[in-house]
Amino acid sequence: MTLSAPLSRRRFLSVAVGAALLAQGCTAARREPLKFATNPWPGFDPLYIARDKGYFSDAGLDVNLVDLTSIGAARRAFERGQVDGCGATLVEILLAADQAGLRPQIAAVVDYSDGADVLIGTVGLSGPADLRGRRVAIEPGTLHIQLLALALASVGLGIRDVTLVPMPQNAMPTAFAEAQVAAAVCFPPESHRLQETGGKVLFHSGQVPGEVVDTLVFDGAFVARRGADVKAFIGAYYKAMDFLARNADEAQRIMARRENVSVAELRETLAGLRYVTHGEQRDLLAPDGPVEHSLNRLQGAMMELAQLRRRRTLKDFLIARDLLAERGSLA
Repeated sequence: MTLSAPLSRRRFLSVAVGAALLAQGCTAARREPLKFATNPWPGFDPLYIARDKGYFSDAGLDVNLVDLTSIGAARRAFERGQVDGCGATLVEILLAADQAGLRPQIAAVVDYSDGADVLIGTVGLSGPADLRGRRVAIEPGTLHIQLLALALASVGLGIRDVTLVPMPQNAMPTAFAEAQVAAAVCFPPESHRLQETGGKVLFHSGQVPGEVVDTLVFDGAFVARRGADVKAFIGAYYKAMDFLARNADEAQRIMARRENVSVAELRETLAGLRYVTHGEQRDLLAPDGPVEHSLNRLQGAMMELAQLRRRRTLKDFLIARDLLAERGSLA
């Protein structure tokens, strides 16, 4: 996620996607199950509404939703070819492209964090500028690095201006209480625990609307083979979103069961995210739009930490999407 996709890749995808769509015709025939990996997160839960309400079946799809414990586990299953697609942040998309040689393609942005992800500092810190030279806890391989990069950039600092302290998120409250770190990047429930013990929010995702996103991703080779099925899958997702809008109580009960939380706990998490409608996709993914801006900041930080070998552009992750849109499949 070189600065543009090679022309040969564009030509290959154009021919392959076109041939696949012609072969499939106008309707999605039943074929081998479509396997999609998710982790517990409300942004991906409408997929379970689609399954439970029969929207995938109505679209002629046999979908196997693979429940995994973390977004990193979903990415690894995607990289190993165990699933056809997965729920992903920009971090997972970049890592899958860089480390596994895949061509992740964004089929839809499903939500963006609207305050759920936070940078919390100890008493005495007034903002991200105070973190220069200080120790900051992050969970490696997660969107923590993305939020921290955005927070530091907002005050003219870079990732090398702080000392990163890697740890699981559930270890952060103890590290915070024992003064092992001056700040931590986290989300509920740990963010609530840190604030309850005196932590102060120095920066949050609501300050960068549309930049910390969750997406539904498929590999370009899969889209080339089964473009019509990707269209049907995304259509079922949006049908579930319509159901959520019209029948919030029933939909949230399905989501809460999937998350293994109470409806009240689910609603608390929902307060910190914003679902993205079908019509909002184009603006979010536009050149120089919020997602591209965030992607560039994120890549700078990850390259400084030697987590990426080369830069990519947002267009690299939209090639198959744009080709399908030309054929009326995705907007």
